[in-house]
Amino acid sequence: MNKKMTALALLCAGACVTASAQAKDLTGWFVNGGAGSAHYHATVNGSDAGSASHASYQLNAGWRSQFIGVEAGYVDLGSVSGHASYYYDPNQSLAYSSIRNKLSGDGWTLGLNGHFNPTKMWYISARGGLFMWKLRYKETDTAINRADQHYGYNTHSTDWYAGVGTGVDFSRHTSLGVNFDYYKIKKDGVDIGNRVYTVNFEYRF
Repeated sequence: MNKKMTALALLCAGACVTASAQAKDLTGWFVNGGAGSAHYHATVNGSDAGSASHASYQLNAGWRSQFIGVEAGYVDLGSVSGHASYYYDPNQSLAYSSIRNKLSGDGWTLGLNGHFNPTKMWYISARGGLFMWKLRYKETDTAINRADQHYGYNTHSTDWYAGVGTGVDFSRHTSLGVNFDYYKIKKDGVDIGNRVYTVNFEYRF
């Protein structure tokens, strides 16, 4: 288990201990959604490939027994785009007036979800599980004196996600708070860590 996962696990354990005396019975179905920003950092074969950020949103639904339950959801991690105004490829003896590319990612989640109350209105949440992700890459190369060339590929796999949050329970049915979630993407030498900060609203039936 890497350092990030260990730290999140310790936070979750601390939340459970702190909140045990004030736990509410939240048995039932719930839905929640959040919107905010995703911040990426990527490495390729161990070398730094840079960082970027973009708008992100997530939707979840699940069922809790008292304050622990299961959840399934979807997260859109947004996209990052690049543009080069001039490039010369010596292997093909071609000059390009522009190169545009775009990388986007999203995925489905399945895991555990906890909602704990240190006080009557203040809550701490914790979540984690499987992240079934998909990446999409598109590139358009505009060569001088030639037609545009288009490239693209998709790749997918399963990794993990984990997160913590805090906020206010306005009633037995509604909550508003902030979340930090980490989504892991790793395949074929590409390693992308996605830190997502969102404002979240939850409704409990």
